[in-house]
Amino acid sequence: MRTSFHHERSEKPAFPLPRRRRSWLCGLRSLALLPFSVPSVFVPVSLFVFFLLLTPPARATIRYSISLTARSSNHFQVHMEVPDVDGSIELDMPAWNGLYQIRDFASRIEELRATTAAGAAVALTRVTPHSWRVGPVSGTVVLDYSILWDEPSPFSSDVNDQHAFINPATVLLYPAARRAEDVSLEFTGIPPEWHIATALDPGPSPTTFIASNYDALAQGPIEIGTFDEFTLRVADRPIRVVSHMASFQGEPPSAWSREHLEDVARRIVQTETALMGDAPFPRYVFLLHLGVGGGGGMEHPNSTAISVSRGEDPASTMAHELFHAWNVLRIRPQSLEPVDYTREQITDALWFAEGVTSTIGAYTMLRSGLWTRDRFYADLAAQVEELQSRPARRFQSAEDASISAWLEKYPYYRGADSSISYYNKGQLLGVCLDILLRDASNNRQSLDTLLRAMNDRYAHQHKFYGDTAAIQSLASELAGRDLSDFFRRYVAGTDEVPFQEIFARAGLTLELADRVVPDAGFQATRNSTGIVVTEVAPGGPAERAGLLRGDVVLDVNGQQVRSVPGRWLFSLAPGQQVSVRVKRAGEVHEFSFPLASRATRSNHLYESDVSGLPRAIREGLLTGGNPSP
Repeated sequence: MRTSFHHERSEKPAFPLPRRRRSWLCGLRSLALLPFSVPSVFVPVSLFVFFLLLTPPARATIRYSISLTARSSNHFQVHMEVPDVDGSIELDMPAWNGLYQIRDFASRIEELRATTAAGAAVALTRVTPHSWRVGPVSGTVVLDYSILWDEPSPFSSDVNDQHAFINPATVLLYPAARRAEDVSLEFTGIPPEWHIATALDPGPSPTTFIASNYDALAQGPIEIGTFDEFTLRVADRPIRVVSHMASFQGEPPSAWSREHLEDVARRIVQTETALMGDAPFPRYVFLLHLGVGGGGGMEHPNSTAISVSRGEDPASTMAHELFHAWNVLRIRPQSLEPVDYTREQITDALWFAEGVTSTIGAYTMLRSGLWTRDRFYADLAAQVEELQSRPARRFQSAEDASISAWLEKYPYYRGADSSISYYNKGQLLGVCLDILLRDASNNRQSLDTLLRAMNDRYAHQHKFYGDTAAIQSLASELAGRDLSDFFRRYVAGTDEVPFQEIFARAGLTLELADRVVPDAGFQATRNSTGIVVTEVAPGGPAERAGLLRGDVVLDVNGQQVRSVPGRWLFSLAPGQQVSVRVKRAGEVHEFSFPLASRATRSNHLYESDVSGLPRAIREGLLTGGNPSP
């Protein structure tokens, strides 16, 4: 998942992711789809799954129906039936999902009412901002309500005359004490030319789907519309790619062509299943929103929802989100269990859950041939530069950033002086840990073998790992030496990471140089509204032109902005005139001003002329495996 602008990879939305960002925290103790060994048998992911999910649901106890008849006004009409009620029940709406933020989805509900199956009114009392008490009643309780969703994002839901995207946890109430019961979900009011795509299990009709419980339902995003699609078979699994594309003039970009997406999906799935030695999903669905909404990706056990801006290649986001099928969704921190939709869920291991997933995402892009070595080196150098550009690295550790993720909805917290990105530093720590493991073991152990060991020891044994402490313990075990100093200083602590010294062990040279770069004169962050201006430099060109905090950036020089200023600025020069179009209080304004400049430190990473162990480590990083020195 991606969660904020400084959590982002250079080519996709990351802190970006959120380029970018999930939340993957929801509903994982009851995954409806169990891991497989290629091409072997079921390996359940947790004890909860083990005895709830070894067989498909026998029947649907809680019934949902979502009508799209009010799609023109961006409303879902929800009908819900809870049978066998004897007394009162509590109904809750998740307070969060998809982002590490309390988002209060209940604020979107309209006209909630409760009746019996015969239509008699039932008492309905609000208990908290996101929960209601229904009853007393005997028999089936029927709930009806309308909910407004018009946010094109993998972290939200959206319905209009072009399509519908449903992130179930943002739309559907659940009976708090009966989350473990079977559920069914039916869709009505669908235009005849529209189709449905989801990784949920099919029900008795083409518009009905079933899940073993609410949590499994929440992990099944759904796309409905006139999308393009194709299915591949990779690692003995059906891989479905669904593309909903924004309408625009001319030919679609080559990055959105079937040929490119088919090549990308095949390479990514082949590379990551080979890395882990299994395919923990009976099927997988990539739901791609191309040119619709802001960028980002949200992982689910059998699928991912991804949004990219106009012309952007979704490949690196696909690589990141797919690897979550292992890391987080099945190799899972103990602190995230049991799932609680009503409050923040805290872990010190997001640097590993998200950041190391970014490490593997970058490795996948390189090892699959989608990136060249130079592209990989440039990305890694840029990640170092990003961390070094944030003064907060001197007092905020990777663990602290993980715990504080829930503050990211506050613009001040996201600033460079207030926080670092656990995506960014976590990705770098993943590379450093990989090098140190290889160096300590004569290249016999690596980040790859650490992840496979966690898969065997935790996911395959239906266990959760004990957050950062368990990662440190297992890494030290594989290295054959105590790695606590690395974790104490650079994961839990704020010592400057000696990137030059560590990279040199892999035959890589990191050079630092000062340079002058363009400065937009404002800072922005991504949220569910779009890219929002959070700071405007006092007295700068942007302020003098009239840009204000809170403005939503629509485009720059006529081009849609897919990410924060640091990304689109790369192709511009100091002094160059830019035109920025924004939305403010429902009105569109355009401002033109010259870019300012600032001094910064630029990193350059390249291969050293080495042999022996450093060369073997470098080749192991770049190609996977453990070549001998």
